[in-house]
Amino acid sequence: MARILGRTAYVAAFLALAVLWYELLGAGPTPSEKPDTIAWWRPAGYVQRAESEWLAPLQDISADALQARHEGRQEPRGLIPLLLFALPPAAFSVLGFLLFRGVVARVGILALGLTLVAFSYYGWLDPLTWQDYSWRWPAVLLSTSLFVSASALAPWLVQRARVLPVAAALALAAGFVVAIYFLSIEVSGTNPELQWNISPWPVLTLYGFLLVGLVLGVAELAAGVGLLVRGAGGARRTAAAALAAAALAVVLHRIPFSSTGWAPLAAVAIPAALLAALAALGRRAPRAFDFVAAGLLLLGAVELGRWQGERFLASSRDEIAPRVTEAIERYREDNGAYPSELTDLVPHYLPELPRPRTGWFDSKNERFLYTSLGESFLLEFPGVLWVQCAYSPPYQEELADEDEEAGEPAEVAGGPPREDLVLEASWSCERKPPKLW
Repeated sequence: MARILGRTAYVAAFLALAVLWYELLGAGPTPSEKPDTIAWWRPAGYVQRAESEWLAPLQDISADALQARHEGRQEPRGLIPLLLFALPPAAFSVLGFLLFRGVVARVGILALGLTLVAFSYYGWLDPLTWQDYSWRWPAVLLSTSLFVSASALAPWLVQRARVLPVAAALALAAGFVVAIYFLSIEVSGTNPELQWNISPWPVLTLYGFLLVGLVLGVAELAAGVGLLVRGAGGARRTAAAALAAAALAVVLHRIPFSSTGWAPLAAVAIPAALLAALAALGRRAPRAFDFVAAGLLLLGAVELGRWQGERFLASSRDEIAPRVTEAIERYREDNGAYPSELTDLVPHYLPELPRPRTGWFDSKNERFLYTSLGESFLLEFPGVLWVQCAYSPPYQEELADEDEEAGEPAEVAGGPPREDLVLEASWSCERKPPKLW
């Protein structure tokens, strides 16, 4: 009974801390809004706006850190408010791991702790991001933290799933893969309703899936192989497992990263070695199979989503968009100028306006954006993986003729005549996007 009451009190206190951190650190109103018109559930940006003697030094440090980042330099003192406010959720997370042994509970505890640590950063050192995205930003941070937490504890989740009926375990694995698959292709990087036409949702796919997810997948797979090398007990065998895991992670580092350097190598090698050593020393730690299965599940799910997103991008760029650009060029041949709107192409040049393929489900934002530039035009569409593709048609500028009309000679100081400026048709995106990390 005492244990139940203690855990209940812990959960209530941690949730209360989450509400308090949201209210204290959440971004305040924009300059166009008045504090007294903010909805009750929206934070007022207390730590940045309150006139308090004990907050004033931290506010000054925050302002200096923001100014330093704007000028392209670092302000080490910016870590002070971050660490002060990140310490309580970190302590609560450690306490939760001691109170709860179940892996599912630990995933939730770690996710909430990571979210509140992120609140500490964006509340003090980057409040403008929170302010720009409003309520969306806490939702994005929480969803990303949930995925990161589940990925970090994936071997323990696999270990727990092994005691379930086979059908139930397979259903859970399939649900995990399907969730990542659809989030990877249904979350585009543009949202016309937000500032700069950028959506915050790809934070989950770009940082969660393509960075943290792939790094943890490589580390867990390598740790599992390292445990197979270890064999039976002993400190030397444990060290051998850690070294083998680190070596394999280095070999596989190209999965999440495009470059080779000490930072990407360390990012995969250190977690792999630590996981292998932790599992080798722990009595109830997951087995090699659990680590290998977790790593393969993570890598497979993320790579499947990326593969599908790249196929959609290539289809929109190389198959659907050319139908629109060809119709635009035919319109120009017949009318002597580019259309002012894409709707001018219907129905004589196109029976209907095609839509780019961004995902399996249609959205009102999944459409071609057309801008007439007089002698040229720009055709854009939002792609998966935070890619905005733009097409520019061929362009030729007759420089020599313009010089003669302006009364300037086509030849300068006896040199050769100036040639026309010719720009070939081009896309701002590649058919297969390069790796971001």
